Amino acid sequence: ENIKFEPINQKYFSHNLLNDFHFIAINGEEENIIFKEIINWEIIKIFPLNWENNKFYKRVFNKEFSKKIMLYMIKDPKPVYENNYSIYSSKFINKKFKEISNNISYDARSFYMTSNPREFLEKFLMIFGFKSLKLLDIDNLKLIKLKPLSEPIGTLGWESFSEFISFANISCNWIVIRNFEFLPFNFFENDKDIDILCSNQDIFIDKLNLKKRSWGISAYQVKIEGKEVPVDLRFLGDGYFDKLWEYNLLENKIYQNQLVPRPNDCDYFYTLLYHCKLQKEIIKKNYYEILNNLSIKLDLEHVHKSFINDDFKSSEILANFLNINKYNISKPIDKNVKFNQKFYIKLIKYIKKISIPKPPLIIRLLILIPLPLRKILIKLKNFLKVFVKTKIFFKTY
Repeated sequence: ENIKFEPINQKYFSHNLLNDFHFIAINGEEENIIFKEIINWEIIKIFPLNWENNKFYKRVFNKEFSKKIMLYMIKDPKPVYENNYSIYSSKFINKKFKEISNNISYDARSFYMTSNPREFLEKFLMIFGFKSLKLLDIDNLKLIKLKPLSEPIGTLGWESFSEFISFANISCNWIVIRNFEFLPFNFFENDKDIDILCSNQDIFIDKLNLKKRSWGISAYQVKIEGKEVPVDLRFLGDGYFDKLWEYNLLENKIYQNQLVPRPNDCDYFYTLLYHCKLQKEIIKKNYYEILNNLSIKLDLEHVHKSFINDDFKSSEILANFLNINKYNISKPIDKNVKFNQKFYIKLIKYIKKISIPKPPLIIRLLILIPLPLRKILIKLKNFLKVFVKTKIFFKTY
């Protein structure tokens, strides 16, 4: 009820969660088998895909296919949606997808099916490109003009930052950590690299077709507008920030220019302060102005303009934020990230140690009991419960 799928462009496709589009991909020689499985769904169009490079299929579908596959574009007139929750995500899927997947009688490795509108849109863009969005018509009148690209979108690079960011928004959970002010239109005149935090590094690398640079676990590059753009790719749990803080950064993101995902102003202020003081020894000139403007915007009365050069004041400000949110000072697994030991010594003085509450005494005692004996005691407890209930029932009767 609370999930909305906004249109990428008002002129193009807007999903209303009705007449649900899906893709099914199967090896070419198994073309006829699929009809039995989706007999109640409308097959809109069948596209033969014959990409020469098997890596293309792996990137699009995350599965190994033979060189020729059949791509079915189908429509479910009555989709049934539900949430599939995991620790760090909530995936909104069509319940029928699970039913069909469970009933597939042949090798599942040669079968792929989208499970929700986001997945469908991601695969659509990878196979047909952004320009084909205008052909994605729910009434099927324009779909006859659809033609697959000769390779998935982004294979040879991205036409623009807008295209790169738009596709990343659809396919990944991510933010630009800093210097997003220049995106998507004025990057090359103002910056040299993009600092990104994502929930899953492997997915982001694969979907956006990033290439590894020669050093560091986070050093990548991507071709945009014909130029190689360096990318520092941070990910959930990499220690660049505290893991809970990284998770909240992704959860509480806002959008610059209604397109570029970025930290909200509060997180931007403290992540930038953390970066300047703990991860750098020399502060960029433009960061002074950004931090000062953010402190005014956030109405931080105790912050004076020159606090950034005052290690004691800035450590007190940063520590207060970390303490309130129960964030730890973390050391990145990327050894190329600098660590300002002098500032760390000042900062740690203000950090409150988070005490981990002990479990109740009964739980601690139970842990000491061997597992086989524990299982017997649990069975005995359940038996006694049933016995007491039965006794009460007959007594009442």
